[in-house]
Amino acid sequence: MQKRQRRVDHRTRVGQERSARTETRILEAAMGVFADKGPDGPKIEDFVEAAGVSRGTFYNYFDSVEELLAATSEWTTRELIESIDSLLEGVEGPLLRFGLGLRLFFVRAQADPVWCRFVARVWKIGGLEFPTRDLEDGARLGVFRTPYPAVARDLVFGGVREALLRIGTEWTPADYAERMTELCLRALGADSRQVAAVMKHPLPSAPLEASRRGVKGD
Repeated sequence: MQKRQRRVDHRTRVGQERSARTETRILEAAMGVFADKGPDGPKIEDFVEAAGVSRGTFYNYFDSVEELLAATSEWTTRELIESIDSLLEGVEGPLLRFGLGLRLFFVRAQADPVWCRFVARVWKIGGLEFPTRDLEDGARLGVFRTPYPAVARDLVFGGVREALLRIGTEWTPADYAERMTELCLRALGADSRQVAAVMKHPLPSAPLEASRRGVKGD
């Protein structure tokens, strides 16, 4: 009885692992398709062809392009932003946290042009509550001088989106991301000496890769 149960458990585990790999393949393919065609241009056939799966297999995981877009957005961005927040644990002050977080985000963008274009063109990022928290804390403490938080968010995230599109589609100078970060902090009204200190501060060192795990395990 126990041997039979072990065989059943093994088959279940193997099936789940195979399912997760297939879903990951679809998500990886979707990131490239959305990066090239944007959120509104692709059809189901584009993802089926890019992933090398049948249409039926696609529908085993996702019901529509819209559902796939949401899943891909979550898969590619939330874990990265959460990992950045984890790296910044113990870092004091909203200006330093926000500046280092933005620098780390750009490190990821420069390392992966496809991911970079996807985020720039789709811009459905999970996890924005973390940088938003630092923006709001900085505004409350007077470190950032903005009329109200929505202005700060729109200013920074709009600028970051344009920067990501440029990084992902054309040549940029080696210091482009650093200069963009510095300009964002200055635009938020941060003190120039404090901004200089943020830019000189060493970055926490850890792998900054978007999640490569499927969001569904069955």
